[in-house]
Amino acid sequence: MKYIKLYEEFKNSNSSLHKVYLVLNTGSKQKYWSYKGYAGDKFFLQVNEKNIDKIDINPNYPVLNYNSELVERLLKEKRIKEGNIYNLPKNASLSSSKEEFHKLVGEDENIPKTVYSKKDAYEKLKFPIIAKPSKGHSGIGIKIIKKPELLEEIDEESFDTYSEYIDKIDEMRFFTFKGNPIFWMERKPMNDKAKSGKGDANEEMEFHYTKRNVNEIPEDYKKVLEKYSKIYEKLPYICFDMMKGKNGHIYVIESNSQPGVPFDSTVEIYKSIYQDFYNEKIDKDSLKKLKEYSDKLIQKTLNSNTKRFNNKS
Repeated sequence: MKYIKLYEEFKNSNSSLHKVYLVLNTGSKQKYWSYKGYAGDKFFLQVNEKNIDKIDINPNYPVLNYNSELVERLLKEKRIKEGNIYNLPKNASLSSSKEEFHKLVGEDENIPKTVYSKKDAYEKLKFPIIAKPSKGHSGIGIKIIKKPELLEEIDEESFDTYSEYIDKIDEMRFFTFKGNPIFWMERKPMNDKAKSGKGDANEEMEFHYTKRNVNEIPEDYKKVLEKYSKIYEKLPYICFDMMKGKNGHIYVIESNSQPGVPFDSTVEIYKSIYQDFYNEKIDKDSLKKLKEYSDKLIQKTLNSNTKRFNNKS
């Protein structure tokens, strides 16, 4: 098979840009990766289902996994090295499965008490409780059960975990890289499903996201982030959704190794991987370009939906 080099590899051979591969499915809902080619082309080198058979891949470059199926194929074909992959496919289920997430962290003080069967939910949890499917996003499939007798109506095959409901005062989303927070958004509920879990199980939770300065993360959140980054050390790049209960306690709601990437989060991800893998700083000209891309990506996010996004960073 004959491969061609990506144009960016020739054009930017002396630049810090285009030195990290992003493996992605173009048909996914990850629209912020592909907005006018910004993240996927302007600084990452994108590998997707359309070009995977056409391009020459440098096996000495790092790889960010946003499509485990394609990454596994590249590994099988020996076109990339396992040691260069950020988030190996074999570790993806540590965050993608809610049941595995809860089993990994156990009965930790920063996790709402959780069980895995209706019987245990009856016997061990205080109501109201939250029933969750093993996999899902945006709250789809989640159902609040207020009283024990209402649990009888639940189809056990539809849910894998049952947790005690926590009344929250705020909620956050953090992207971390090897234990360091690199991106932070505060999120506030926009519909009843997000506020209290009310509504149909198939309804999405809707949130308003505010980009915040990672240098201003409250200490109580930072301590829990540090602890959970160690628990998830097999996934160096990972997102945690967290909340503070009315009791002042911090809880981790869930993790995600392939989160959506609004604002300039893609720039922060690129910078983190580049500097970690090559053990060097990004050159000044490339930093200037990345700043330009950051500004445009932030504005693109704000323009996309003013009701859902705000910037206070």
